[in-house]
Amino acid sequence: MEENFTLGNKLELEQSNTSSIPRTDFIAQNDASTYAVAVDPSGKLGWTKNYISEGSHNRTEHHIIEVLTEQVSDAYLAYLKNLGISYIFGGKERLNFSVVVRKLKQLFSIDELMLEGGGVLNGSFLNEDLIDELSLVIVPIVDGASNSVTLFEMDSSMKQQPSANFSLKSVEKLADDGLWLKYVTRRD
Repeated sequence: MEENFTLGNKLELEQSNTSSIPRTDFIAQNDASTYAVAVDPSGKLGWTKNYISEGSHNRTEHHIIEVLTEQVSDAYLAYLKNLGISYIFGGKERLNFSVVVRKLKQLFSIDELMLEGGGVLNGSFLNEDLIDELSLVIVPIVDGASNSVTLFEMDSSMKQQPSANFSLKSVEKLADDGLWLKYVTRRD
């Protein structure tokens, strides 16, 4: 989110001028046709508006919902409210994604999520048994970077390495010689 949607916009929020804001969920809009859910535990993303439209190929605007911990500053909450960005709390000090998913369903009627995070976010959802389907796009492109990107990583707060079994659902050949592999979670 920071790199692609807030474009690294850095915030300079004044802490002293903000009164204490209760740690309750704030719903600025709950009837959007689409949402962009930003996992931002400590509240650092520098939004300039309450929706994402860039890169959506002239589709609808995606109303932003921030997922925060209760450790976020009052100044950041005031900033989000001022922009009209919805936010929910997923835990006191660390996020519980089962709580987050339940709140997204209850407060915004969101039935399906597409994870576009990194390995730690994906691993957190997998660790809490919240993944029903895995969709992989494989494209024959060479990248000489030495750091390897993994699909699922263990966060330092996880007690055990996430694990799951998947069954192949479908394979589709893409126009750019890539493959789109879809798997469903196999619950034994």
